[in-house]
Amino acid sequence: MNKQLKFFTNKLFLLSAIIAFLIVGSFFYELRAVSSDSANKIFEISPGEGFFEIAGRLKDEKLIRSTKAFEIYSAVRGLAGIIKPGVYELSANLSAFEIAEILSESANEIETVIPDGASVYDIDVILSTKKILPAGFLIAFSQKNDIEGKLYPDTYKFFEHSSPEAVVGKLLENFRVKAEPLLNKDPTHYKQNLILASLVQKEVPGEADSRIVAGILKKRLSVGMKLDVDATICYLKKTLRGQFSCYPLVPEDFKIDSPYNTYLHAGLPPGPIGNPNKEAINAVMNATPSPYWFYLSDPKTGKTIFSKTLDEQSANRRIYLQ
Repeated sequence: MNKQLKFFTNKLFLLSAIIAFLIVGSFFYELRAVSSDSANKIFEISPGEGFFEIAGRLKDEKLIRSTKAFEIYSAVRGLAGIIKPGVYELSANLSAFEIAEILSESANEIETVIPDGASVYDIDVILSTKKILPAGFLIAFSQKNDIEGKLYPDTYKFFEHSSPEAVVGKLLENFRVKAEPLLNKDPTHYKQNLILASLVQKEVPGEADSRIVAGILKKRLSVGMKLDVDATICYLKKTLRGQFSCYPLVPEDFKIDSPYNTYLHAGLPPGPIGNPNKEAINAVMNATPSPYWFYLSDPKTGKTIFSKTLDEQSANRRIYLQ
């Protein structure tokens, strides 16, 4: 009888072990990657979104195999309550283990320099390289919101996997503090001065030269003369062709049909071509009158060469550019 009981006990233990093994195996199978597809999917978690809702959306978007397995694993690891809001780039070749860790990892503040005159397109590259926003997110946000020119160049700290609203909000607040007091000195020409500052910022270095160039551009505008600003062509090549390396400019570049092409159309472009600092804005607000109508930059020294007449400008082009 004892032998028979022992036999059944061993059999029951073995059966239990097999069942437990199958359950555990099934559980870990459900945590495996959905596929080998490495294409990134954007997955955004909103502030206040519940953990179970997040798990359900991960399943709906085919990023995890099982909501239950994901929920159990996250709960056991203590990750369920610390998943961070933000914008993530996930893919189906990540396991549920990896996704849970990514969504709950400690947010790192990243020091980020936005250079003087950088456009929305330039800033988008900077932010995506540092994993603050996915590539294209800032550009898409700017297409729905009037922010070009108002993303103040400075050194910032952003969290990884931020939202466009959080990033843009910080940049705009800095603009309101540092740039708007200058622009509000002439509220009637607020937009025009901001656009002009974006041109001056990209055209010339140095405060003294910037003020002279600002005076030249304002003088051209006053008589209906085309501005002929190379930086607007560079902006077009970037926005329309994705060409971040502007120079050398070729004849075809100057034929791009756009209101931003200041070689084809008189007057200011419809919006800023970058984000100027307060020095460039101040140069426009305090432009220096001069006898000059033309200017160019010596590519070897960076010095700005001014001309009073078109003939003088043509001669300077031969000397410095050819």
